[in-house]
Amino acid sequence: MKKNKYIIIFTGVVLIGVAFVFFNSQKCSGAECEVKEMRVEKYDIYNEMNPETLPTKVLNGEVVLLDVREDSEWSDGHIEGALHLPLGEINEESVINLPKDKEIYIYCRSGRRAGEAETILKSLGFSNVLNIGGINHFVERGGKLVK
Repeated sequence: MKKNKYIIIFTGVVLIGVAFVFFNSQKCSGAECEVKEMRVEKYDIYNEMNPETLPTKVLNGEVVLLDVREDSEWSDGHIEGALHLPLGEINEESVINLPKDKEIYIYCRSGRRAGEAETILKSLGFSNVLNIGGINHFVERGGKLVK
């Protein structure tokens, strides 16, 4: 009988504790209770891969365009005005001449290597870098390549 009494008391204490935690988590006051509408829009990196505007931005010096594909891919064709630095060659020495005060757009074939290059460049102190995807997307949208 004593055993049942302790079980009932223990169960009651646990239930009261759970109820206390639940109801206190629902309380708020003042500014904490304000719910503001927040709208998050996804930035489409492929907007920057626009064949009509990208070459102009590059040639006008608004952005630096960096192609991180291999040498053979580069020689098959690249976007006019792009600089070539294969992903495997990106290091502190190879990026010394890249401007840190300009936006750097990075591309490869499909976007994967450009993402890796973006991470590496950020670790080397470049904060204004953007993976704009792959050259395939540029060509699919009517972009012309130079050799």
